[in-house]
Amino acid sequence: MEFDQAIGELETLVGTLERDGDERALLLLQLIDAVHRPGMELLAAGERDHPLAQALLAMYDLGPRDEQIEVEEALDEIRPYIESHGGGLELLDVEDGVVHVRMSGACNGCAGSAITLRRGVEEILRERYEGFKEVVAHEPEGAEQGNGNGAPGPALLQIEKVGGPEAGGPELLQIENLRKPVFEQVTTLADLPPGKMTAVQVDGQSILLTNVGGEAYAFRNVCPTDERSPLDGGRLAGTALVCPWHNCAYDARSGKRVDDRPEAPGLAVMPVAIRDGAVQVAVNVG
Repeated sequence: MEFDQAIGELETLVGTLERDGDERALLLLQLIDAVHRPGMELLAAGERDHPLAQALLAMYDLGPRDEQIEVEEALDEIRPYIESHGGGLELLDVEDGVVHVRMSGACNGCAGSAITLRRGVEEILRERYEGFKEVVAHEPEGAEQGNGNGAPGPALLQIEKVGGPEAGGPELLQIENLRKPVFEQVTTLADLPPGKMTAVQVDGQSILLTNVGGEAYAFRNVCPTDERSPLDGGRLAGTALVCPWHNCAYDARSGKRVDDRPEAPGLAVMPVAIRDGAVQVAVNVG
């Protein structure tokens, strides 16, 4: 809408409200003035960096955005997928286009976490953060601990026995033989085009593959409602996967319920990797 046209319609609207005796017309103008005048005066005086001037510019997406906020908003779009794998993603810093993050939970030390960074985090940052250059993943605090000889050893989990600590202090449980994902090729992206889903067998398990927006996702091919009905006879509507037996709906990316029962159990997510167009799934950690 042109400026002159907008001014004319605004005057007409205010005049109509005043004729109708609607006091909200005067209040509307007073509020608009109270919001805009301080910022406009600062802009006219050349004080663009003043918080009030920046707030006014931000209302119209005219001012520079805070990089930290911009990156956080972008990462919020990939966090549900990472959390569905039992992991976490924390933004540490943004410096000259380099985004520093910390991956925790099941993602820490997982071979699939590098794939998640490349396919998920980098992609969303390139799309949503204009100044993006690269992402750097940092180890969680305390990820490496000594083995008693000054060398890094397996992680230690410190707990207290039920009933209170013993005289010798809290017991230490050493975590060993953590399972790493073993990826097996199940199909190709060419055979799983966007908007399609299919069921495959991996190590005796039925796995449901979906392609949403060119990205492949994998779940146990069973509806959590009864833990036995397969989902591959259902339909994929955008990002929603609808069960053919119970008509319940799940997010075809994160596995979370997206119908009127968001608190109900979601789908069991399996790690996915894409290598040279081949879709690979790891079921040993699902």
